[in-house]
Amino acid sequence: MSDRELFIGYDHVAYATRDTDATVKLLEVLGFAVKIHRQELDKFNVYVTKMMLNGGAVAEIVEPRGERSAVSKVLADKESSVYHACFKTNDFHAALDKLKKFGAVTITKPMRIPYPVTEEHRTFLDVHLYHPSLGLFEITGPG
Repeated sequence: MSDRELFIGYDHVAYATRDTDATVKLLEVLGFAVKIHRQELDKFNVYVTKMMLNGGAVAEIVEPRGERSAVSKVLADKESSVYHACFKTNDFHAALDKLKKFGAVTITKPMRIPYPVTEEHRTFLDVHLYHPSLGLFEITGPG
């Protein structure tokens, strides 16, 4: 499978914010609708909100639940920031192996998506990775 077939686009863009509702209001102006609102994700000590456009684009909003959250350092001196992009793949395990061989380091263990926004997402795995040429990113897909 070529890279063009393995990686098939973006799944979502995640935003770190101190004020979920303010971010939701702006994304609503851009045409997004709330699908999941401020669900606790204990593992990362954050609240997660997911929004979608009619065309299927997903925005994920991540708000800290305390000082020691997955996004606390990202928000150290700001109210909001792009947190990461998530790339969609046709083969999660092949994509992860390829990225690790290219020097990407896994930040989280592969897991089922905690709050799937579509039926397709219910079958996906995801993992957060880091590479110095891209920073923090995520991949998701069937696995």
